[in-house]
Amino acid sequence: MQEEKPASKDRSLERKAIFGIVCGTHLLNHFQSSMIGVLYPFMMKELGFGYVEIGILTAAYNMVGSLLQALYGFIAARVRRAVVLGLGNIALGLSVVATGFAPSYQFVLGTRLFGGVGSSPQHPVGSTILASYYGGSRGQALAVHSIAGNLGTLLAPIFAGFLLVYMGWRAIFYVVGIPSMILGAACLLFRDQLRPVSAQGKKSGFSYEGWQAYKKCLQNRNILVVSLVLMAGAAGRGQGVNVTYLIPHFINDLHVEASHAALLFTLLQMGGLAGPVLWGWISDRFSRARTLHVSLFLSAVTTFWLAWQSTVSAGLLANLVLYGTVVTSRQTLTQALLSDVSDEKSLDAAFSLYYFIGFLSAPVWTLLTGWIMERSGFHYAFSVISGSYLLGMAVLLFLREPAKHTKASKGVDLEDPQ
Repeated sequence: MQEEKPASKDRSLERKAIFGIVCGTHLLNHFQSSMIGVLYPFMMKELGFGYVEIGILTAAYNMVGSLLQALYGFIAARVRRAVVLGLGNIALGLSVVATGFAPSYQFVLGTRLFGGVGSSPQHPVGSTILASYYGGSRGQALAVHSIAGNLGTLLAPIFAGFLLVYMGWRAIFYVVGIPSMILGAACLLFRDQLRPVSAQGKKSGFSYEGWQAYKKCLQNRNILVVSLVLMAGAAGRGQGVNVTYLIPHFINDLHVEASHAALLFTLLQMGGLAGPVLWGWISDRFSRARTLHVSLFLSAVTTFWLAWQSTVSAGLLANLVLYGTVVTSRQTLTQALLSDVSDEKSLDAAFSLYYFIGFLSAPVWTLLTGWIMERSGFHYAFSVISGSYLLGMAVLLFLREPAKHTKASKGVDLEDPQ
């Protein structure tokens, strides 16, 4: 057996470093977003705001991110993806630290707006880096990338609930913001390595080529359908609705302690760790569209069940795990489907449009959920969310599924370059 050449070893280490940095930024992005759900009840008491104001905070954060995501197909043609991702994470970290100094609700709104700017490149740019760098195994790479985000959402409530025993909510923001800035700096340090080989030495124009890629994507029916499925299914970001309202619901409506509410939310996220892998594996072996149909239907059922459970019981615990398994799979499945229906040259534009369209409804749904909760309660609010998944199923009927995906679905090692 031949020894691995030094150049090959260096290339392998480089690929692992790239993969770790991109997934690490995704983990921290979800971590800070999920953590705030545990801290909201304490912030509400000290700064004096309610569910509608929480909805405005989340809507503002998502709206800024959604609008900026439409631009990254152009920006990536002129600025290295790693630079965009790095600067975004540094800005995100600064916004999180600044939230700890908030004297008022209005200040928090400002930091969340700035945080939305910093967070905005994470999904379109991070996903495109991996999709381009791991051409033959992008399905696996994107699944692990999704799991990293879910892991951040899983760990954040536990971490925040634990720290609340020893420090106030303000100090937790200080602790969490710094790692994002460190990984952002790492992106800048590895900016040459984070650029895929196919892009080395190539400069695209901001205008004509970028516009042509967007035009091509807008004329692609399947790209629009996949993006609209993400938009329709639970406001584009079911996780955003969950992070914003579930923990306050557990604390205020089910009357459990903050630490216990964090553990309940952790059950959901445990399902979220398994969901992308399970549903990704199924979609690799069967029709992606049919797999997505089943996932959306189960999301609707488990969301409706969750909406009408009013006590902590074995049924609630089981449903939280199942609920997490299905609602977190939608993004992984739609990303894989998007890669199937897009070509390499328009991948930046495809992911940019996908996240822009997919997340565009998030502020509306978040505000609507908070408004319904304040007037009619959690039961009716999440019943409406359940219906959003059925809407996603209806949109998916317009998809013209491409020919059966092959190479990316056969378990290619992530070490195998494109």
